[in-house]
Amino acid sequence: MKRFIHIGLVALGILLCACSTREVYRIGVSQCSDDDWRQKMNAEILREIMLHDDAVVEIRSADDSNDKQIADIRYFAENGFDILIVAPNEAAALTPVIEEVYASGMPVIIFDRDILSEAYTARIDVDNVALGTAAAIYAKHLVGARSNAIELYGLAGSTPAIDRHEGFSAKWSEQGGQLLAMGYANWNEHDAERVADSLLRIYPNVDIIYAHNDRMAISAAEVARRMQRDIRVIGIDAAPTIGIQAVSDGVIDATFLYPTEGHRLIQTALAILRGETYERNIRLPASSAVDKTNADILLLQNSTIEAETRKIYLLQSKIDDYWRQYSAQTALLYASVVIIFLLIVVAFLTLRAYWESQKHQEQLQAATQSKLQFFTNISHDLRTPLTLIVEPVAQLTKADNLSDTQQTLVQLASKNIAILQRLINQILDFRKYENGKLTLHRAEGDLAQALGDYARAFAPLAQKRGISLEVAPAAALLIALDWEKMERVIFNLLSNAFKHTPDGGTIRLEQQVSGDNVVITVSDTGEGIPPKDISKVFDRFYQVENSQSSGSGIGLALCKAFIEMHGGTITVQSTQGEGTRFRIELPVVLEQGTRNQEPGLSTSATEVDRPLSIVHSPLSNEVGDGAPILLVIDDNEDVQVLLRTLLGGEYRIITANNGEEGIRLASEHVPDLIICDRVMPVMDGLTCCQRIKEAVSTSHIPVLMLTACTLDEQQVEGYHSGADGYLAKPFNADVLRAQCESLIANRKRIQVGLFEQRAKNKEQGRHSDQTTWVKDEGQKTKDNGQWTVDIDDAFYQRFIAIVRDNLTDDNLSVDSIASQLHLDRTQFYRKIKSLTNYAPVEIIRMTRLQYAHNLLITTDLTIAEVAYQSGFSSPAYFTKCYRDQYQVTPSEVRKRD
Repeated sequence: MKRFIHIGLVALGILLCACSTREVYRIGVSQCSDDDWRQKMNAEILREIMLHDDAVVEIRSADDSNDKQIADIRYFAENGFDILIVAPNEAAALTPVIEEVYASGMPVIIFDRDILSEAYTARIDVDNVALGTAAAIYAKHLVGARSNAIELYGLAGSTPAIDRHEGFSAKWSEQGGQLLAMGYANWNEHDAERVADSLLRIYPNVDIIYAHNDRMAISAAEVARRMQRDIRVIGIDAAPTIGIQAVSDGVIDATFLYPTEGHRLIQTALAILRGETYERNIRLPASSAVDKTNADILLLQNSTIEAETRKIYLLQSKIDDYWRQYSAQTALLYASVVIIFLLIVVAFLTLRAYWESQKHQEQLQAATQSKLQFFTNISHDLRTPLTLIVEPVAQLTKADNLSDTQQTLVQLASKNIAILQRLINQILDFRKYENGKLTLHRAEGDLAQALGDYARAFAPLAQKRGISLEVAPAAALLIALDWEKMERVIFNLLSNAFKHTPDGGTIRLEQQVSGDNVVITVSDTGEGIPPKDISKVFDRFYQVENSQSSGSGIGLALCKAFIEMHGGTITVQSTQGEGTRFRIELPVVLEQGTRNQEPGLSTSATEVDRPLSIVHSPLSNEVGDGAPILLVIDDNEDVQVLLRTLLGGEYRIITANNGEEGIRLASEHVPDLIICDRVMPVMDGLTCCQRIKEAVSTSHIPVLMLTACTLDEQQVEGYHSGADGYLAKPFNADVLRAQCESLIANRKRIQVGLFEQRAKNKEQGRHSDQTTWVKDEGQKTKDNGQWTVDIDDAFYQRFIAIVRDNLTDDNLSVDSIASQLHLDRTQFYRKIKSLTNYAPVEIIRMTRLQYAHNLLITTDLTIAEVAYQSGFSSPAYFTKCYRDQYQVTPSEVRKRD
C-alpha cells in the first residue's frame, strides 16, 4: 500500500510540474524623475512589454533625488530582478552603486543620462551635443546673428545638461551670438521661474531664452510676458501634452524632439536576457525642431496614437481575462484529479487509523488497568509497613527526652508519613471509583463552618510565606455531604493554590448560594495554567508540561470524581501570569434520618502542608566562624531542614528556594560548597549550576547535585552542566557527608598541587624575571575540539597582572584590585583564598618581595631604592618582611653576592 501511495504522489507531482509556467524575466526600470517626457517613455515601455509574455516590468521614479534612486536600484538588485534599466539622476552620485550592481553579475542598461564609468551592459542615449547645436542654429534663424541669449541649465552633474550646454554655447558663439548668462534651474518650472526672473532683471537686452527642457522654457516665457518683454523662447523634449501644446498655443516659439525610444529599451533588455546579439552603445541622432508649422500635426498624431493605445490596452485586458479563465479551468481540472486521488488515500488511511485506534485503545485500556491494579497492589502492600512506622513515630513525637536534633528529625518523618498516607489513600480511592465501589457517607453539617476550618489549617503556611488567605464571609448553610471527601477536595485545591502562588500573593475561598445550588470557589493570583492544558487538568495521571511541582497526577481527577458523586460539577478558569479559579457547584440536599455533624479536620489534612516547627534555628549551629559555608538550593523546605540537621554541626549553612535565589546567595556569600536540587521553580538546577560555573566570582565552588532524577542520561546532563558530584534521593547521611568532605578536600589538594609546582619551578630557576606566584599559562580544557582557558586561571592571571602593573604603588589595596575585577571585597577575598590558599594581601606582599629579591641580585640599587621600587612604604618595613619570607636580611643577600 505504501508503494502504491508513493507512486501516486510521484505521478501527481509530474502532472503538476507539466502545467507549471515557463520562466518570466523581471525587468526593473529606475527613472530619475517623473516629468512629462518620462511619462511618455513609460507608456512606450508598457506598450512594448505587452508584446512579450515572458517578461514583466516594474518602474520606479526617484523624483530627482539621488538617495531615493540609490535605494530603488538596491531594491531591484536585492529582490530577484533579472536586469536593471536606469537613467542616472547625477553621474557622480549614481556611478558607485551602478558599478556595485554590475559587479554582482546583474546586467545594466544606461539610458538618457550617462555615468562616469564603463560598468554597464548597454547604453542608449541621444546626441545631446548635436541637439544643443541644432538649438543654436534655430535660435539664429529666429533672432538673427549677433543676438543676446540666456540659458536655463538643467541639473548640475547631469550629463544631458552638460552636453546640451556644450553644443549650444559653442555654435552660438561661432555664429556671432553672445551668451549673456546661464542659470541652474534643476529641470523644474519653479526654479526656472526664479532664475529667469533674476536674469531678465539683470540683462535688459535679451533676445532669446534657451531652456534645457520645455517646463523650464514655459516658465521663462511666462516671466518674460509678465515683464512685457518681447523675447523668443525655445525648449527641448517636445512631449505632446507639455512642449508641443505650448508651441501650438504660442507660449514658446519652438521645442526640439528628444527621442524616448521606450520600445528600444525593452527590446535591448530582452536580447541581453535571451543571449541574443545586441549593440552595446546606441546613440540616437538629434531631431528637428517643432514650431508653429508642424505642432498641430504632431498633436493630432499623438491623439491618434493614444486612442490606438487605449484599444490595445482594452484588447490586452480581454486577452488576460480569457487567459485567466482558461488557467482557472485548467487548475480546477488538475485540482479535481488531485482531490479525488487524495480522498481515496485519506479514506483508506482513515479506515486504517480507525482500526489501529481501536486496537490501541484496547491496549491502552488494558495497560491503564494493569497500571492501576499494580498501584493498588503496591498501595495495599505499603499500608502494613506504613502502619508499623506511623505509630512508633507518633510515640516518639510525644517523648520529652529527645534532643533538639532528634525532635526535628521525628517531626520531619511524621509530616512526610502523612504525605505518603494521603498518596496511598488517593490511589486506593481512585481505584474504587474506577471499579464503581466508592460510596458516599452523607451527613448534615454547616458548610460555612467547614470551609473556615479547612482554611485555618493553612493559616500557618500562609503566614510564613506572606500569602493573603481570604475566606469570604458566608451565612451558615446546612447541607448533607460526605465530609471526609469534601475535605480532601478543598484541601487538594488549596494545596495546589499554595504550590503555584508566589510569596506575597492572594488565595481566596468563597461560598455563595445560587438557587438550589451552592457554589464554592478557590481562586489564586499564581502562575496560571497554559491554555492548551486547561481542558486536561482533570485527566488522570496528567501533569502540566514543564511544571516544576511534584505530584502523582490523580489529585484533581479524584476531586472531580468526588464532586460528581455528590451530583455536582467542577470547572476551572485560568489566565497565565494572573491566576487560576476553580468553581464547584453542588446541589443543596439534606439527608433524612442523619444527625447533624460538625465537620472536623482529619490528621492527614492537618499534617501535609503544615510548616515544620523547627526546634532550633538552623543558623545557630555550634560551629565557629572559620567553618566552611554550605549553600543548600532546594525548593522543598523539609529537605532544607534535614540537611541543616545532618550537616549543621560541621558547616555554616545558608538556604535558597530556587536557582535564581541560589545564584544570588552564591555570589553574595561565596560558599565553600553548594548542594543543589535539579527540579525547582523559577530556575532549575541544571541552569543554576551552569550559571554558577560561568560566573567569575563562583566558578571555583564545587557543586553537588542532590536529586531524585536518577537515570543515567540525567546524571550525564548534570555533569555536563558543571556539577562536581551527583547524589540520588533517597540518600545515606554518611555518604552525603563523605561526598561533601571529598569535594572540599579535592579543592584544597588542587591548591597544594598548584603551589608545589610553583615551588618546583622556582627551584629550577625558571621565570627568574617574574614572580613565582604568577601561573605560567592558564589551565586548559578541551571543549568541542577547541582549547579554552579555564575561568579561574584567567581570573587569577588578571589579578596577578594588576599586582605586577602596580608594584611601585604603596597605596595598592585589596579594595582597589577587587573593584578593577568587578567584585566586592568579600567575594574577591574568598575567591583568591579558595584558589591559592593565601589571602590577597599575602600574595601582593610575596609578589613584591620576589620582585625586590630579583632587584637585589641583578641591580646595584640601594636597599632603600629597592624597597620603594617594590611598593613598600619604608625600608624598615621592607627589611622585616624580607627577613620573614627568606630568613635573611637584604643586606646579607648583598654581602653574599
